[in-house]
Amino acid sequence: MGAYANNVFVLRSDERKSNKCIVIDTALENADLMAFLTQEELEPVALLLTHGHADHLAGVRGLKTKYPDMKICIHGADAHMLTDAQANLSAVADMVITAPEADVALADGAIIDFADITLDVLHTPGHTPGGVCFYSSSAGVVFTGDTLFAGGIGRTDFEYGNTSLLLESIGKQLLKLPEATRIYPGHGPETTLRNEKKYNRFISREQ
Repeated sequence: MGAYANNVFVLRSDERKSNKCIVIDTALENADLMAFLTQEELEPVALLLTHGHADHLAGVRGLKTKYPDMKICIHGADAHMLTDAQANLSAVADMVITAPEADVALADGAIIDFADITLDVLHTPGHTPGGVCFYSSSAGVVFTGDTLFAGGIGRTDFEYGNTSLLLESIGKQLLKLPEATRIYPGHGPETTLRNEKKYNRFISREQ
C-alpha cells in the first residue's frame, strides 16, 4: 500500500468467533485498509508496529481516530518516533508525520495476545533500535518488517542504523526458526526462511 509499497497485514483468529482483529503496520495511504476493515466488518483491537519509520506509522492516527480503543504497540526504543518527525524520517522527506503515543511498549520475549491471536515479539535492532519481528510458532509465520526481505535486509544508512547489529539480530532471532517458516516482510513478496538461507547473500554468512 502507498507510495512506498508497504505490506500491511490484518490478522484474524481462525475460529472467527468475533470481528476482532490485529493490524500489523500501516502505510502512507490507508484508504484500502480502511475500506477492507469496513467491508469485512472488522474491528482492530491492536496495531503492532514493526518499527518507527514514517512509512509504517503514517496511518496510525487515522486508525486510532476511528478505533479509539485500539492499542498502539511498538518497541520502547522506537516509541519516541511516533511523535518525532525527525526521528521517524518524515521531516527528511519534507513531510511531518506523527502519531499518538504508544499504549504498549513491547520488549524482546514478550507474548502478544489479542483477538485470540498469540504472537512472540523478537527484538531485531539494526534497521532501527526498536525494530521487532512478530512470530507465530503455531502458524509457522513471522512478520519481519524492514529487518529481512526476500533477497535483502533493511537499510542501515541512517543515523541510528547499524549493519553489524542487524545481521547479528537476524542470526540470533530469525535464522534459528524452523526453515519452513514463512516470512512476511514490510515490503516486497513473501518468502521462506529456507529460501533466504539459500539465496539471500546478506545472511548466508550468518549461518
